[in-house]
Amino acid sequence: MNLIRSYIKHLLLELEGGPGVEQQIGIGKNYHTLNPEPITWENFPGLEYDLNSEGDGNYWASVRDLDNPENDTPLRKFADEHSAMFWIRNQFDILHRRKLDSQ
Repeated sequence: MNLIRSYIKHLLLELEGGPGVEQQIGIGKNYHTLNPEPITWENFPGLEYDLNSEGDGNYWASVRDLDNPENDTPLRKFADEHSAMFWIRNQFDILHRRKLDSQ
């Protein structure tokens, strides 16, 4: 019985690489591109964001449009990181739709 368990454990480690090893293919992967990493809102081409924190717990955020600088957002102050990231993601969506509409 122990021989079977050790053999199954060996097979699982061989197939999956074991815990903590990055998998090549998994849930949420994109199979239709050369880069199989998941595509998220942070991967929109031509958009970047800056997020900085102060010692008092406040956060400053801005979003930049690399192709069209007049769409850049001014620096905004937030009470916490979650609020700042929520605002950044919404601005990414707005600017991404604006970029798609202009094409």
